Amino acid sequence: MIKVVELPIDKDMGGLTSYVLQLYRYIDKKEFDLMLLTYDDIACFDDLNKVMKVDRPYQILSFYKSMRRLVKLNYDIIHFHQSYVNIVPILLAKLAGFNSIILHAHSSSIDDTRSLIRYLKTILHKIGKLFIPFIVDAYIGCSQKASRWMFSDKCINSDSYYLFNNSIDLDKYNKDHNKYIEMRQKLNLPKDALVVGHIGRFTPVKNHSFIISMFRKLLEMNPNSYLLLLGDGIERKKIELLVNAQGIESNVIFMGYVSNPVEIMQTMDVIVLPSLFEGMPLVAIESQALGIPILLSDTITNEVAITVLCNFLSIDDELIWVNKILAKSHINNTCDYKNQIKAAGYDLKEAIKSVEQLYRRYYGF
Repeated sequence: MIKVVELPIDKDMGGLTSYVLQLYRYIDKKEFDLMLLTYDDIACFDDLNKVMKVDRPYQILSFYKSMRRLVKLNYDIIHFHQSYVNIVPILLAKLAGFNSIILHAHSSSIDDTRSLIRYLKTILHKIGKLFIPFIVDAYIGCSQKASRWMFSDKCINSDSYYLFNNSIDLDKYNKDHNKYIEMRQKLNLPKDALVVGHIGRFTPVKNHSFIISMFRKLLEMNPNSYLLLLGDGIERKKIELLVNAQGIESNVIFMGYVSNPVEIMQTMDVIVLPSLFEGMPLVAIESQALGIPILLSDTITNEVAITVLCNFLSIDDELIWVNKILAKSHINNTCDYKNQIKAAGYDLKEAIKSVEQLYRRYYGF
């Protein structure tokens, strides 16, 4: 049995956590034993069997003791999932005695609007990049853009670098017109309404304020429009207040965290993702698998553009987004893009096999 620690998972259920949970659920449990670590209350993950709460790495002694405990339980590999290089937990894991350390890049910048905290994280990131080649055994990027942010050229050009796409279980993404109608009835949406969707945590990087401002302009051109916001996070209350201030609350639905977003996505005509930056947004792959047009900010890696459904737009002009939404909403797309997505390397079954192969390589390394 190959025993691997995955760190961290977060109660906000963002893209990084979704990736780890997907790995946990689909990996071969006869060969692999995964322990998921969180800084949050484990009650947030009561549907999972192997979750352990640890203190944050700045509580150095406590975090180190947790790492030692896991090593004594014969966990051989630790797989860090980070949006910037936080070298502290990596160094503590090394000192605790993990045989193999894997670092996985999930973003292409730092998602924090607090100037001092962002500055400190940037310093930590730059220092960490210098130490990575001496501490980390394998480097994984979810995209080329995320890889360049997280790793030096020395790491990327080494035999220990891997590019693993954020992938999806394509069997779950079947476009269903009956579900389209059914979900509109459940959500009390008019059959002929223009439904715009966004899936993502309420954090600064997701640019929700842009979405609200843009949607208000869309309502002026098409009053029969609705906005579905899936996700939760620290900025949700702020965005709810913004929606009320704009007087558009009757056309904006806050769905919160949804465990099975595919059903809700079925009712969307267009999905928007005007993020300030991303690593490799899974929702872009999901929308294409369902045949739904998606508009993305031009700051996002074009690696997600597998089909013609992707459109990259500047976030400097809201009207461009409004006009594109109106244009795309009239397209009744019946094409099946799943084979195209699979051929591009975004099939979960193959992605899991790649991770399993990696763990085998670094087991007892």
